[in-house]
Amino acid sequence: MNFTHFSGAFGLFEGTRLIENGCAGFADKNFCVKNNPAFSYGTASGTKGFTAVAVLRLVAENQISLDDCVKRILLHSNEAARKYGQLEWLSDSVTVRSLLNHSSGVPDYFDEELFDDFEASLCGNANYHYDTPESFFPLTEAVWKKHKIPYASAGRFKYSNGGFVILAAVVEAVSGMSFPDFVAQKVFADFGMNGSCFSRFDEMLPAGIVRATGYQKNGRSNVYAVPVIGGGDGGAFTCVSDMAVFWNRLDPELHPGTAFASCIAEAWTPRMDGDDGLYGLGFWMRRENPRIVFLEGFDPGVQFFSFYNRDTKRSLTICLNDEQVNCGEVFKSCYPMLAENSKSCDS
Repeated sequence: MNFTHFSGAFGLFEGTRLIENGCAGFADKNFCVKNNPAFSYGTASGTKGFTAVAVLRLVAENQISLDDCVKRILLHSNEAARKYGQLEWLSDSVTVRSLLNHSSGVPDYFDEELFDDFEASLCGNANYHYDTPESFFPLTEAVWKKHKIPYASAGRFKYSNGGFVILAAVVEAVSGMSFPDFVAQKVFADFGMNGSCFSRFDEMLPAGIVRATGYQKNGRSNVYAVPVIGGGDGGAFTCVSDMAVFWNRLDPELHPGTAFASCIAEAWTPRMDGDDGLYGLGFWMRRENPRIVFLEGFDPGVQFFSFYNRDTKRSLTICLNDEQVNCGEVFKSCYPMLAENSKSCDS
C-alpha cells in the first residue's frame, strides 16, 4: 500500500487479528530510519483514554467513587497539602466524574482562547520543568485567575487538559505510585501492551521499544514543543497492535460481569455533546454511530486516531509523526473497513 501524503503507521484489526497495516515516511530523518508499524508513536490527547482506564480501575476496586470530591482526595493529609498546596482554585464541587467528562469547569491550562501555542502556556519555563501532575497546577491556576467568572462552564462540556492533569494526581494520591508507573503496570503491562510507555525524551527507552520522532510543520522535531514526559492529559507512546489489544481487553461485551466491565460500559455511554462527537468518561463516540468509540490526539508533530467498532470488533489506529503531511489517504482507505466483515484494505 503506497501513500504519498502520509508519514507514520496504521493498523486495522479484527479483535487482535491483523487485517492490514502499513507505514510511510521516516521515524528518524537524521538517520533515515523509516517508519514501521512495530514502532511506538505519540498519542497526544489519546492518552486520556489510558488515564480514564487507570481511574476506572480504582473505581472498580472501590478505592474511589465517580462522585467523590477531588479536592478532598488530594488534600487527605498534611503531606499531600505540602505537595499540592491548598488548591484554593479547585472548587469543592469538582468530582472524579466531572473531570472525566469535561464538565467540571476546571480551566484548560492550554486554553486556545488565551494562548497561540503550547510554548506560550508554559509561563516562560522550559518544557523539562513539567514532569509531574502538580507541576502543571500553577499553569491551571494562572488560567483560572484570568477568567472573569471561574467555573462558568461547570455542568456542560468544555474540554480541559487541566482536568486530566488533576486526574493523574488523583491516581497518585490514591495508589501511592507515580502516574506513569501506575499506567505502565496497571494498564500497559496488565493488558499485554508491550510497545506502550511513558518515557522521558532524555532517558533510555524500555527494552524492545523504538520510539518514532515527531516532526513539526517547520521541519523541527517536537522534542522541545511538548512536555518532557507525558501525563494524564497526553503524551504516552503506543504502537498500532497494542491499541487492538487495548480495545479488545476493554470491551465490556467480551468481558462481562465484572465491576471493571460495568465501569467501561459507563465510560462508553454518551452523556455529553462535545466538539468532535459525543463523550462519555474519557472516550469519544461518533455522532453518526455511537457504537464506534474513539480516541484522538493532536500535538506538535503528532496526530493520533484510534477507532473501535463495538459491533464488528474491528479497530483502526492511525499514528502520524510529521505535520507536513496528513492522514487523509489512510483514513479514506481504511476507515470504511471498520464496518465490513471480510474485505481488507485495497492494496
